[in-house]
Amino acid sequence: MNKNTLSAGDAAVSLKGHDTGRIYLVVANVSDGFALVCDGEYRKIDNPKLKRISHLRFLQKEYDEQAMQTLKLKDADVKKTLKKHGR
Repeated sequence: MNKNTLSAGDAAVSLKGHDTGRIYLVVANVSDGFALVCDGEYRKIDNPKLKRISHLRFLQKEYDEQAMQTLKLKDADVKKTLKKHGR
């Protein structure tokens, strides 16, 4: 998958910045080249981090975009989902 095609519900690892190596869940694409990401621990779902898509590498599709809009994910759900990636 091309790194520029990340969408809501994808798990991704940070490649740049002070959070290098941290695994995130993409919450939404904000604008061209940027996404909102959270990890459920340091970055909660109600306060996601704005990150350049070019600084993220796709790991796995966790939720489809429709589910991300309808599900009411909690921080514990995000942590549990990302734990399987060795976080």
